[in-house]
Formats: sequence, C-alpha cells, structure tokens
Amino acid sequence: MITLKAHAKELSEALAGGKINKISAAGGDIFYIFLRAKGKNRILYASVRSEVAGIFLTERTAGEFGQPNNFCMCLRKHLVGATVEGFDIINEDRIVAMRLMSKNELNDAARYSLITEIMGGASNIVLTDGDDTVIDAAKRILNENSRPVYPHFKYEPPKRGKILLSSAEAPDVLKNAGSPEEAFAALNGLSKESAAELYRLVSEIGAEKALSRMDDLYAYEGYSPAVSEGSKRAFYAYPYSGVTRYTAVPSLSAAMDLTYSLTVRERETSRRSAAVRKRLSALEKKLKKHIEQSRNVLSDPGKKERYLELGEILKCNFSRIQRGMSIIECYDFYNTRNVKIELNPTFSAKKNVEHYFKQYAKAKGAESFAREDLKRSEELSERVKELKTYIRNCSSEAEFKEIDEELSSLSGKPTLPVRGKAKNTPKTPPYREEIEGFTVFVGKNSKQNERVTFELAGASDVWLHAKNFHGAHGLIVSGGKEVPDSVIERAAAIVAGFSECADAPKAEVDYTLRKFVKRLKGSRVTYTEYKTVVVKPISIDKF
Repeated sequence: MITLKAHAKELSEALAGGKINKISAAGGDIFYIFLRAKGKNRILYASVRSEVAGIFLTERTAGEFGQPNNFCMCLRKHLVGATVEGFDIINEDRIVAMRLMSKNELNDAARYSLITEIMGGASNIVLTDGDDTVIDAAKRILNENSRPVYPHFKYEPPKRGKILLSSAEAPDVLKNAGSPEEAFAALNGLSKESAAELYRLVSEIGAEKALSRMDDLYAYEGYSPAVSEGSKRAFYAYPYSGVTRYTAVPSLSAAMDLTYSLTVRERETSRRSAAVRKRLSALEKKLKKHIEQSRNVLSDPGKKERYLELGEILKCNFSRIQRGMSIIECYDFYNTRNVKIELNPTFSAKKNVEHYFKQYAKAKGAESFAREDLKRSEELSERVKELKTYIRNCSSEAEFKEIDEELSSLSGKPTLPVRGKAKNTPKTPPYREEIEGFTVFVGKNSKQNERVTFELAGASDVWLHAKNFHGAHGLIVSGGKEVPDSVIERAAAIVAGFSECADAPKAEVDYTLRKFVKRLKGSRVTYTEYKTVVVKPISIDKF
C-alpha cells in the first residue's frame, strides 16, 4: 500500500486535468484508457488479471483489441469525455481510486470513481457514482459469504483487521515488534519487503519518523523508483537496503510496466519451455527404449552363431530328417555332445535346414542394425542433453523456434514451410557483453554456437567452452591484442552460466585460440592447445 500511495500521487500529478478520449479492452480483464493530459497522449493500463493486476501508465498496448465486453461498454458510456480529478488510496489498502468528473444522461455534471482493487486472484475494477453506488464491475460479486460488488449496491472496500500505519497506536506496535515478520503481521499496507525496510529504519531514525517516511514516500527526498533484478521481481519507490541488484526507472508506472511485462514474458517462456521439454521427454524415452533394445540384441552374440552351428549340424544329418518330425537328436561336433534340435513338422528336410541358416542371417542383420542404431541413439541422446541446456537459455519466441526446428530434425520430422510462403527463420543474436574494452559473444543454442565459432570469430580470437559439459561456445574478440586474465575469467563465468554446469558452485572452462578449433559432425567441435580456468558460473538475467 505504501508504494501504491506514492504511485497514486504520481498518477495525480501526471494526469490531473486530463480528458479520456477512448477505452478499449484486451480480453475481459485488461482495459486501456486513452487520455490527453498536459499536452501529451497517455495510455492508462488497468487489469484484474491475477499475475498483472494493477493500474499504471504504459507506452504499450495489446495490439489488436477484441470485442468489448459489457463492462468495457459501461466504461465507455460513462467515462469517455470525463476529466481526471486525481487518484487516491481507499482504506489504506491496495485499492486505487481514480476520481473523475463527467456528465450523466441529462447532461448534468456527475462524479465517478474507477476503483482498482489489486488483490491477486481476487482483483477487481469497480465503477461507482458520486454516492459510492456501484454502477458495474469487471467481476460482479453477489453471494452470502462476501461483500456485494453488484450494480445498485453501496460500494464497500474489503475489510482488514490490521492496524493502519496512520493510526496513533502504530508507533508503539512497531517499537514492540520483535522482527520484520511481526511488523508485517500487525500493520496494514505492508509487503514483507516493506516491513523489513520499516523495521530497519526504526533503529536508524525512530518509529515515528520511519512511519512518516513510509506513509508518504512520494515526498521523500530519496524517491527513486526501481525494479529489482534476479529471480524475484518487484518494484519499489526507492531501492530498499536489501535490494542489491536493480534497474532505475523514471516513475512507478514505468517500474510496474517493466515488472509486469517481464512477468508475462517469463510466464510465456515457462509455458513454451514446458511444451518443448515435453517433446524432449518423449524423444528421450523413445531413444532410451532403442538403446535398451539394441543392447539386448548385442548382449548375446553367441545366440547368432548357435543358429549357424545348428544349421551345419542339420545339414550333416540331412538324410535322417523326415517330414512330420518335431525334434531330432544329433551329435554336436562343435561341443562334442549330443543335442536335441527343434524341427517344424510341416517343413521338408531342406526347409528345416534353411530355416536355421535364415535365422542366422536374420540375427546377423539385426546385430548390424542394432550396432548402428545404438550408435545413432546414443548420439541423439547427447543432443537431447544439449537441447535441455539450451532451453533454459531461451528468452524469445525466435530462440524457441530454433530449438523446435532442431528437435524436429532429431525426431525425423523436419519442419515444413507454410504453403505459399518462403521459409524465413530469423537468426537470433548470441549474448553480447563488453568487458574492459573487449567484445564477448556467447551462444545460447547450437545455431548461435555455429555463428559464434564459425562466423563471428577470427583466427586469433579467444574461444571458450565448459570442460566436459554441453553448452555455450564463447568468444572474446581480441582485435590482435592480448586478452587480460580478468576478461577471460569473466567470459568463462558467463559461458559456464549458459552451459550444463550453470548450477555448479565451480566449473572448469577451457579456452584456446579460434584457429585451434575444428568442426566435427553437426554442431560438435574439437579443440587443442587449450588452457583451463576455474570459475563460478554467472547467471545472466535473460530478460
């Protein structure tokens, strides 16, 4: 809430006096409000979708908008042409109210409030009139177990049992809190991160001043919106002490926009990754079955030779074989003992002899096929392991398409171009970083590895690869200069981070000059004259 309170003041400053020109919807849960405010065209994003619920200014839209739903039509009816008066927070909770002045059906001045409740899966957007009566809502609620959010009912915000930050007893509660967790549990409007920051500030400036600062972050001289980096993304009115890696942005709207857009991309990437992993798993099971079957065939080579021996024994006893016999006992001159040999009673003597020679030929052919199939299946299994590493490096749809194409080729099902259109798969760029004046490239999949090693690299450039692991090809463009150890170590750590050893505490990375790298079959290479450096893999934020 404390961040949203600052956000409401920021929105009021940016949009007060602005006029709504158009309202569009993307699905039934995301709405775009187009305004003209302070000489600029602005887009206000409002969403009740759980993972991206909120209201903030954006520069992006969903592209083509769908058919407007009933709530969107209601918003258009009452709010197009309305003037923004400001934004405020209701009940010191995660509820942002946009206050508007418009005209009703009788052309009389009328006040409206567009209320965005930001509460995860229970998020909602409610339009009320000047008397706080609900006109309509994105999600209508009318049941015995909850407050009504339904046309003609009085709007009631969700009830909270915690103490408000602005209440007189808040300082004493904060002083008596033995931990950030206790402060979070007792005081309303705090996230766990804000509770930890507030708890830290108490020891520095006292409870009263800490609460005063957090209650009006927009007025704080350190106000500097930021988005944290790493696995857990969040936005802040200023970088909290516990946030070590962050991206500074010009406003909280920009912070929310960046955070939510990355969240959507990450979810989409996770979905695509799961789909590709499912295909990989199916191929892996198929290859495992092939390998087991081939090894079973190759595990008993004596079985094939025994068919040949029995055929030779029957050949020597040809005159003794009579039609109708199902078994014959003969002397086994290979093992110097008698042996009973099964016969087909419907076969002639010649056919019974030929049967064993055919079984020998069949077993010999199966062994040859099994040997080739085993080699092929084991090679493909290694490629599957590579693709598993490359999937975790994907950050764009184009990179997933490259993985899809390679997976299709491994499965023996090449991707065909759409009829009437030329096949046009764009090349995805490898990861790039400037280190102490040297350009470093790192491939995130086999196609990027090809480009890094055989297109971008010069003979005297430094080439890197994680030792004994699948993964990235790295390149340091030397420009004819000697590459410092610090550059090699940083580049090696990045290469390890894009490889199969990314989660290891330490990894060995080989490096050599590009001229000592030779191409093998497919995307595989061999290299000589190399040295090895031990590094801690660096996890690069792929978004």
